[in-house]
Amino acid sequence: MLSKCLNPRCSATFQYLDQGRLFRIDFNEAARRRAPLGAKQNPAFRSKTHPIEHFWLCQECAQTMTVALDECGEVRLITPPERQAPLWAPRESLEARAF
Repeated sequence: MLSKCLNPRCSATFQYLDQGRLFRIDFNEAARRRAPLGAKQNPAFRSKTHPIEHFWLCQECAQTMTVALDECGEVRLITPPERQAPLWAPRESLEARAF
């Protein structure tokens, strides 16, 4: 049951579906997609009692974060690549700094 934002630093409580962003994760499907053909399934995925779980991010947290599964099948909060600062500067800004 959803009760609060997945972000541990946030205290927002879940009240309505239209506030924030709801995530549905099917752990069995995620395990099938990640496993190479013929490989054994990761025990972390198989041990799930309820293969489908729901997670919620409040409106404020959903603007800067999203939910993803790591290699071990654990749910993680991440900053999507398009929201991260670029590791390189556009060509124009590099040329403008030339002495």
